[in-house]
Amino acid sequence: MVFTTLLAAQMDLAEVLENYRFRWQIELVFKRLKSLLAVGHLPKYDEQSSRAWLYAKLFVALLTQKLVRLGATISPWGYELWPSPESESVA
Repeated sequence: MVFTTLLAAQMDLAEVLENYRFRWQIELVFKRLKSLLAVGHLPKYDEQSSRAWLYAKLFVALLTQKLVRLGATISPWGYELWPSPESESVA
């Protein structure tokens, strides 16, 4: 069940559910950031230093995500472990 304060004329049901699904994906990203990178507790009290601290944490998160994606495609042995369907021979 999804509750909304929108009027029926503002948005149809499909749009409401699509927006809710999109919002839920964002919530999951923030939950993961808070647990893995300790973004939930801000140790700074000055606005400028807390903003710099938060930007640094987000930069580390994006860099880590990029490295994980890149690392998944690199083989430490120098060749593919699982041959792709294009390289299979026809016998």
